[in-house]
Amino acid sequence: MVFNPERFDFVIAVCVLGSMSKSTWERKFDVYNKCGWSENEILEAFRRNPVVMACSEDKIKAVMDFLVNGMGFQASSVAKQPHVLGLSMEKRIVPRGLFVKDLISKGLLEKQMRPRMFRITEKLFLKRFVYCYGEEKASELLKLYNEKLELAAGGEA
Repeated sequence: MVFNPERFDFVIAVCVLGSMSKSTWERKFDVYNKCGWSENEILEAFRRNPVVMACSEDKIKAVMDFLVNGMGFQASSVAKQPHVLGLSMEKRIVPRGLFVKDLISKGLLEKQMRPRMFRITEKLFLKRFVYCYGEEKASELLKLYNEKLELAAGGEA
């Protein structure tokens, strides 16, 4: 694991490492390991996005459970997109995940999805997953997506 000291990620890594004890680091390392990440994947994820080790253990478990068990992603594919761990479950991960599962069940998408879909901007997500189906279908899909957003935020859809 090599950091370039001229990059901002280096500063973040130093801050993250300095903010926790060795036992906390080891506990989080163990959580990622139990979620299916290898030692190399954990270290590479930390190099790519040091904030992954600043996430709470509960957040790590919740995100990994949803993505691996709920969405069917491989743990290793999540490890390659570590920024996903820093996203909001309620505002981004759950609504997009549920929406994409609906698209798959309707036969509008293939099952081969990547965790990268959680990182893209809202505008790009809507362009790729809603507006690409034409005006009539897009209206229906936008309504469905908004229902998923409301549901994830704790409302009733």
